Amino acid sequence: MFYYQDNLVDNPKVINTNLKKYDDSYIEIIPNNALKYLELIKDNEVLLNKEEITSYNKKIESKSKAIYELETYLNMSNEEIYNLISNYSLPSLPKYDGSFIYTKENIQDILDNRNLDNINSNIRKGIIVARTNLRSLPTNKNFYSQKNLKDFDRLQETEVYVNTPVVILHESLDHNWSFVITPTYKGWVMSKDIALAKEEDLNYFQNNPSFVVITDFQVKVDNTSLDMGVKLSYLGVEENGYKVAIPVKDEFGQVSPKEVILARSKAHIGYLPFTKKNIIIEAFKYENVPYSWGGYNEGIDCSSYIANIFKTFGFIFPRNTSDQKNSVGTITYLSHLSLQEKLDVIDDEYLSILYRIGHVMLYLGKINNVNYIIHANAKDMQVSLTPLDKDNLEAIDRLVLVKK
Repeated sequence: MFYYQDNLVDNPKVINTNLKKYDDSYIEIIPNNALKYLELIKDNEVLLNKEEITSYNKKIESKSKAIYELETYLNMSNEEIYNLISNYSLPSLPKYDGSFIYTKENIQDILDNRNLDNINSNIRKGIIVARTNLRSLPTNKNFYSQKNLKDFDRLQETEVYVNTPVVILHESLDHNWSFVITPTYKGWVMSKDIALAKEEDLNYFQNNPSFVVITDFQVKVDNTSLDMGVKLSYLGVEENGYKVAIPVKDEFGQVSPKEVILARSKAHIGYLPFTKKNIIIEAFKYENVPYSWGGYNEGIDCSSYIANIFKTFGFIFPRNTSDQKNSVGTITYLSHLSLQEKLDVIDDEYLSILYRIGHVMLYLGKINNVNYIIHANAKDMQVSLTPLDKDNLEAIDRLVLVKK
């Protein structure tokens, strides 16, 4: 058993008085390619303050069926858990992993590992302690629709980041997997990546008003990957950077805090101010990061890319584009417009979020009469800055603004 420091304070800058006093200011790093888009900003006032973002999140939650209140899953019956797990449709054959072709027998072995005959409503709370994959079935085997594919695994649903709270509903037959509810998704994650958590643990790691938020696309510390938007309890500042607590799993399977140091260019005390400048800076920190469907293999896909940028300001977006496009902001529908009419609307609203079926892009503005977007691009297999081409323009069906 361990005891938390009493640092649940109203002022995020109040720190352990035993620490030496070092500069705790954030070191802002501006990617070079962001500079010319920052020049387009005519004003840089705060678009929404902390209270307004909290209110905004409540509106998003009320519109979306893909943001989950974890407390509501703590008293599920065996039948409800069974139905939830069975809700994932089975992968159609043929499916491949390189030259290997799956058979019905292979699929049945994986289905049997769901352990559906032994659901016992042993529901517990937990915290993710390592960046992990969330799968529709309890296996790490790759399921591709073509032999030569190395991405777009059909069992990959999403990545789950460190310090994400979960409700654990069920365990696989081989004990290696747990079926969980996260705030934005449901599915199977590796049990080794979850630590059990009591209410006081969740309060410390999730609700501590003294926190930092990761502002680089990913930070690795002590073999732990911390992605943009991850919140961590802030313990103070030392000569080398911010002292924070990351959740780790102790020998009893319980969560425990581990103190680490983050560079002041990688994390911000509290959320970043929600300004146009900061949107652009955070967007470009992902430039050239590999694209990966569902965040597999530590890459990023289009909807996580957008969600992570806005997490740094305190927003909670649904995970998938189909849910985001209907709930995250003020929507302007574009399908009925001509290409020129679409461009006219988009030109008036730079730093808008543009959606087409299955894809989302951030519109940056016009330079030298060319409209530019930045997006996690499956065509280029990376986050890339590209002109808004005819194909995307034709397919865009709505423009979303996050504003008052």
